[in-house]
Amino acid sequence: MDYNSFIENFKEQFIDADEISVDLGTKFRDLPTWDSLTGMSVLVMIKDEYEVDFSADELKRCNTVQEVYDLIKEKQQA
Repeated sequence: MDYNSFIENFKEQFIDADEISVDLGTKFRDLPTWDSLTGMSVLVMIKDEYEVDFSADELKRCNTVQEVYDLIKEKQQA
């Protein structure tokens, strides 16, 4: 999994994707348009793009985009 494409996929889940800056260190919950709907969109994107089951609780435990990325990679290798 390429982290640049992951960042783009993650960013596309936000309503204001063209207006925000996202990198691996981004604390995504601090972004102005983060809400529960965006969270659900992220979970669906993870399932569709990376074929990984990712629970809402697992997403809640992540603070940065890097933590989400690392958990997806870990699950893919399991």
